[in-house]
Amino acid sequence: MCNPRIPVVSASVVLFLTIGAASIAGETNDEGVGHPILKGPYLGQHPPGDTPQVFAPGFVSTDEHEFSCTFTPDGKEFYFARGTGPHNRKRIMVTRLEGGVWTVPEVALPAFASENFEPRVTPDGKRLFFMGFHETAGGEMPAIDMFYAERTAEGWGEVHHLGEPFNSAKSMFVSATSDGTIYTTDAQAGDIVRSRLVEGEYQPYENLGPPVNTDGMEIYPYVVPDESFLIYYAMGSGESGLVVSFRADDGSWTGPQVIDTGMHCGCPTVSPDGKYLFFVSGRPKGDLYWVDMKIVHSLKPQDRN
Repeated sequence: MCNPRIPVVSASVVLFLTIGAASIAGETNDEGVGHPILKGPYLGQHPPGDTPQVFAPGFVSTDEHEFSCTFTPDGKEFYFARGTGPHNRKRIMVTRLEGGVWTVPEVALPAFASENFEPRVTPDGKRLFFMGFHETAGGEMPAIDMFYAERTAEGWGEVHHLGEPFNSAKSMFVSATSDGTIYTTDAQAGDIVRSRLVEGEYQPYENLGPPVNTDGMEIYPYVVPDESFLIYYAMGSGESGLVVSFRADDGSWTGPQVIDTGMHCGCPTVSPDGKYLFFVSGRPKGDLYWVDMKIVHSLKPQDRN
């Protein structure tokens, strides 16, 4: 799970090892003591340049453990995971732009009582994917599976278990293209895979193969809606970090290139307008950061589309 954590993969078991200037008007929100009033796009934050900045400090990024995030396509809802308490209990939080002001973050899926994290809103805004698990008696580690909820007039509807090929405990982190294809981590192999959506049914995993997947570990994929490039976490021999691979018209991928953020980071997400890269950094507690996407686009080979 990306909190941020790196899995140690065996044939059937995934273990996790920890890795690891807002426009505030001097006001506080009546709904939450000490919460600033934030207005405007991107929670009223001043856009970053090529140096990563903590995102919404004191509002989203706090003394708790924040990681993995996603916006709705219109940019008016922001979902992120937060771990709290001595056991780092993880829940998906949401803040919404209502009446020009961002609401105090609250639990996004109150009906899902168990831990949930790594949210992803699909490019059409109609479905929310996330990872989660149901606690079991006896303290044994339950399967970490993929779930989803669909948008209704009242908000997110009933939560559903996604099923094959993603479960049980066969996936980790999720993103989706405009045609419904899901990119995720094969949690048992430590490779990036995708599952096409054909006539409403998700197909068996397609391993992306080289040069994306190597003898090392490739995890936490974020694919842009048009599938033109893929950002993910590569863990090789002695080195690890976020990389990008670009996709050509023939479907081939470029060799991964390191995204130089100047820090150790994971859980990548790109903003709906394509302008900013979001990620988590910090250990043992993580914060959400953002940076201009120019640092990614500058790596695109000139002979690729």
